[in-house]
Amino acid sequence: MFGFGRKPGANAVTARGEIVRVDFGAKSNFTVRVLVMPDDTASFEADIKVRLRGTAAPMIGEETWVRYAPGRIDFDRDRIKDRSYDRVRTNPGLQNVVDTLYRHGDPPVSVIATAR
Repeated sequence: MFGFGRKPGANAVTARGEIVRVDFGAKSNFTVRVLVMPDDTASFEADIKVRLRGTAAPMIGEETWVRYAPGRIDFDRDRIKDRSYDRVRTNPGLQNVVDTLYRHGDPPVSVIATAR
C-alpha cells in the first residue's frame, strides 16, 4: 500500500482502477482506496487523498484511471476527463454535469461518478 496523492512525475505509468473504499474526512477531504489494475503487472491497492466538494464524491465500485511511479500515485484526471466526455457523446444529457464539475474546479476522480 502506498500513495496519498503524491504526484508521480513524468515517467509514471497509467492504469485502470476501481474504487474499493472511501473514507470521508473533515471539510471535503477523502481518502480513496483504489484497486490498480496495470496491464503488465499484478493488481495492487493504493490510497489517494483528495479534496472535493460533495458533487464529485467518489463511490465504491466506480471505474477510474491512475498514474503511478514507485511510491507515488494520483488520479489521472486528464484520462478521466476524456472518458467522461466519451460518455457525453453517447448520453448528451451528461454534458451539463461534466462541464459544471470542471468549470467549478471539482474534477471527478471516477468516470462513473461523472455519468450519474
